[in-house]
This record gives sequence, structure tokens and C-alpha cells, in this order.
Amino acid sequence: MKKNLFLFFIVLFSHLLGSAQSNNEVTVLFLLPFHLKDGSTKYLSIKSSAEIHQIKQFEMIGFWFGAKMALKEYENADMKINVIVRDVVTDESELKIILEDSLLMKQVDIIIGPFYGSLFPIASDFAKKNKIIIVNPFSTRYDFVENNPYVFKLIPPFISRPETIENYFLSHSEDYDIILWGDSTTTPELIAYKYFFNEHHIRFKEIHTLTLPQHSLHKKLIIALFDERERVIHGVHSITSLEDQTNRVFVVPEKWLSVSELTEDFYSLPELFFFSNYFIDENSPEIQQFKEDYIFNYGAPAELADYSFQGYDITRYFIDLFFADFNTNDVQFKPLSYKFQWKQILNGGFENSKARLIKIKDLELEEVNAK
Repeated sequence: MKKNLFLFFIVLFSHLLGSAQSNNEVTVLFLLPFHLKDGSTKYLSIKSSAEIHQIKQFEMIGFWFGAKMALKEYENADMKINVIVRDVVTDESELKIILEDSLLMKQVDIIIGPFYGSLFPIASDFAKKNKIIIVNPFSTRYDFVENNPYVFKLIPPFISRPETIENYFLSHSEDYDIILWGDSTTTPELIAYKYFFNEHHIRFKEIHTLTLPQHSLHKKLIIALFDERERVIHGVHSITSLEDQTNRVFVVPEKWLSVSELTEDFYSLPELFFFSNYFIDENSPEIQQFKEDYIFNYGAPAELADYSFQGYDITRYFIDLFFADFNTNDVQFKPLSYKFQWKQILNGGFENSKARLIKIKDLELEEVNAK
């Protein structure tokens, strides 16, 4: 019964076309991992919203709720928005059945696909052959955007992080001793930092121990590149026990903020930063209004971790971009949780190159404005 109601709920917001579209009309296909075939869930055992979104059937429901709120913005507009929603998980054959349905797909202009990366190449190839824009919301994979001019990749590449570090901190790089603080693992982010610093003749040092250097003639810029919980706890102990914290800047992974054992001593460090792929200003009137509307509509809070803001932003931005003939300068909508700075890959699609550098100040989060 619950499954049938859920299917009805999706179909209610889906409109399939059988005729040619006008210039003020767009059809958007959402490919979402709803896991409708995975069977029932013991809903009575759920005790919090966090537990709800750990259930497969609900892991992307926040994205869809946000998308629905975006679609409501066009109810009184002079354009027509047609919406198709399909459940896509990991079965290649089921995805191909959807894409090979000519009646379903012939009017599709935009594919929004926050589904699993294993299936993205199939949908991406279809989009390329049929000249349909496809939005890749959460993947970090560069190969998805290569050789396909119809892909929009929203997560910035790791190389944008050292670029932002240079722009914000290193107008005089000799003022800093730069330390890449990692473990024995070579990660894509570490490779990006080393490549960028070497290419720009910026001196740096790698350390793999949990003990940080105590003294230096220059200010230390320490970029942490590990996020294993136990190592983070020990690393933070090393940071907070330093004698002079005012002469150090720390850039840590965003995952550190989810480690519950970290204390106020850590969050009170005078120069503490992290990178985030999406960020909201809690004091913004637009954010407050969205939160109120979301609770009114769904009786649950809108949260970045549940992709509520991302679903809203992506849907509105790319519909507006379509009606602006893909001229980004003509898009009036300002996303709530994203900042887009598009860079087209040679012979490929578009990648967002805007890294978001966030400072923790007075136990609040504040985005810094790098050049």
C-alpha cells in the first residue's frame, strides 16, 4: 500500500508529452534512486530524521522535496515545465529501458541524475547522442565530463582548492611555511596540492606524523588531508596542545566537523578553515524563508546533509539556464547552497570550478571571499 501511494505521489508530479514543445516549454527527467523494489521498511523503529535518511528509500527524498519546491516557483510563470521522474538504482538494463523508450524520451531537454555513478556513463552517452543536457550533481569524477559537451559537473575539482589557497593566503607566499599534513595514503587531493604548488614554485613540506612542528620564523599554513576518525581525534589533540596557536592557519577536511569528540578548544582556534562543495548562510533571509516553507510543506527541516537545498538549487538553476539559452549571465536566480563558476573542458562539458572556503569564527561558519 505504501509503495503504491509513493508511486502515485511521483506520478502526480510527472507530465509526459506527446507533441512538439514550444519555445517556452521544457521537459526535465529526474533519475533518482528511490529503491522502490527493495521492499518495505520497519518505519516504527525510526527515531530521528537522521535515521530516516539512512534508509535507502529515503536517501534522496530530500533532494526530490527540494526539487518540488523549485517546480512550484513556475506555477504562475509564462512557461510550461514538464516533469518525468523515474526510479534508477544500479540495474543497467532498467536504465536502458527508460532511455530507449522513445515516447518517453523524445521531448526531454534536461536530465538531472543524482543516481549512482556506476550508471552515469550510460545516461551520459545517451545524452551526448541525443544532444540533451545532463546534470551530474554529486560525483567528483572528471572522466564523466571529458569528451561530452552536454555534461554539467557541479562538484569542483580538487585543483580548485590550492588555487583558492593561493588567492586567499599567498599574496606573499614567503610569509608562510606550508605543510601538507597527511598519512601514508596518496589521495587525489594531495596530488592536486603537490602538482599546483610545484607548478607555481610554492615551497611546501609534507609530514605524516601526528606531531606538528612547534616553532618557525614564519606563520604556518597547515593543510590536513586525512579524515579517519581515530587519527583525527589524535591530530586535534596535537593541534590544541600547541603553545602558540595564533601563528598557525589550519585548513581541515569538512568531515572533521562530523566527529562528535571534537571540543570547543578545536572550534575556537583563531584561524580554522575547511572547504565545502555546498554551503548556506544561516543568517540569510532567503535561507530562513526556504526553511520555513520546507517545514510547512513537509513537516521536516531542510538540511544540506539531506540534499534539500541542492535539489531546489539544481532544479531552478538549470530550468532558468535552459530558458536563458544557456547564457549563464542571463540567469537571475542565485542558488542558496551553490556558487557556480563554469569552466568548459576542451572538447568536453562544463565543470564548476568555484571552491568554497569556509572559516569557523566565534563558533559560527563564514564563507571567505577569495579572489
